[in-house]
Amino acid sequence: METTESTYQEIELKDLDPRLRKQVENAQKSIGRNAGYAIDICTNILQRQPGCLDVRKILRTAQKRSAGGKTSGFSRLLGSVTSAPFAIKASTQLKKDPKAAMETAEKMLNSDPSNTSAHRMLGQAAEALGLWETAAYAYASVKELDSKNLDNKLALGNALIEAGRAQDAVLLAGEVLSEQPGNEAAQDLVKRASVAESMKRGKWDDDKADFRDKLANEEEAVELEQRSRVVNDEETLQKLVAQNLKQLEKEPDNMNVYRDIINAYRNMGDFEKALEYLTQARERPTGRGDTTLERLASDLTVQSMRKRIGETEEALEASPDDAALQQKLEALRQEEHDFRLKNAREIVDKYPNDYAARFDLGQLLYEDGQHDEAIQQFQQARRNPKVRTRAILYLGRALNATGKSDMAIEQLKSAKSDIIGMSDLKKEIIYDLAIAYAENGDDDNSIEELKEIYQDDIGYKDVSDRINAYYDKKKKNQ
Repeated sequence: METTESTYQEIELKDLDPRLRKQVENAQKSIGRNAGYAIDICTNILQRQPGCLDVRKILRTAQKRSAGGKTSGFSRLLGSVTSAPFAIKASTQLKKDPKAAMETAEKMLNSDPSNTSAHRMLGQAAEALGLWETAAYAYASVKELDSKNLDNKLALGNALIEAGRAQDAVLLAGEVLSEQPGNEAAQDLVKRASVAESMKRGKWDDDKADFRDKLANEEEAVELEQRSRVVNDEETLQKLVAQNLKQLEKEPDNMNVYRDIINAYRNMGDFEKALEYLTQARERPTGRGDTTLERLASDLTVQSMRKRIGETEEALEASPDDAALQQKLEALRQEEHDFRLKNAREIVDKYPNDYAARFDLGQLLYEDGQHDEAIQQFQQARRNPKVRTRAILYLGRALNATGKSDMAIEQLKSAKSDIIGMSDLKKEIIYDLAIAYAENGDDDNSIEELKEIYQDDIGYKDVSDRINAYYDKKKKNQ
């Protein structure tokens, strides 16, 4: 698909003109009683600011509310027929006028918010305009509706990388590789995400960084990008290893040669061999102070552990009554958890201002039931904007787990206010807030929170059961 040079930018709700923000506020308030009005307001704003994802999310909530239960059976068939002209129009607009294609896709979604073709068109048009967060949102919507669509997952992964969310792209590629271990496109996605993450970890945004440090980081990223183009079939990788081993005899301190060997073994799934050469690399004078090798060592160790866990799980599936295998699996899982916890502590000790690392450590402590220490990590992790909302969510969970439900409520209300519109993360927050209210003896507020989820997603967790039980009890009391 041809791309058009974008004259549009991603913009947050808070950066909109105050008059437009007031309109958005009115749209949000009207969704429950007049979803059509909210749709009109959001549509008009998006015509002027197509890169405001917050408004698009509110529009999507309004579209779902307006459609109600009509997007099934005959009504869905009727919707697909009535949106067919829009689909033809949008497909021709993609190259010539991506912005118009986005508007056409939204008209299709007005009729049927679960129209995967419309979401896909929206994503493609957003790509053409360079609105990568919007593209990722559109492709994520397709993934929610059609979780088996491999092409869409890869398009989502690419959008995530372009949006600066390389770690999310790696997780997505991991989903694909767990289903299709040899998928080259997913392997390439991992490599591209690694390159992006390497650039991100550089010091280009640090005014105090030495110029030569910056230059070295850029050169490393370029080399990583060049090496990522190598074919991934095992035969080629074996040849690459043989060539690099010969090169290593001539240049025993060349870290790039070591990296090629390590990456080749990693791509073949031979993590033990990769770790063997990584250990050798770190023993060389040029590798002792290389922090990227240090991080790679922990990543490879975890991957090696997870591979053994996966093999044991497969063996247990074949012999479900084997007590020895079950015991082995539990031991391997505990070993992997303990290693990650130890490694997370070490990272935080070395880099105390890495608040994303503090969030990771907090999660592991929370899993271990070490709630007080987890609370401390989550409180500091809030300083990182990218993990702030999730850190507050887990902070609320940890407070609730220690019987401080009143304090948990305050934190979860704060996390809820961070997210405009409904999303999977917001559902988690609202659900936990409802649980905290219930723990605090406030059943009325608990049920009001659950109603918000119920109106958007009746099948979420046990929300329907809790709502029904509440109304059944109310009837009996009457």
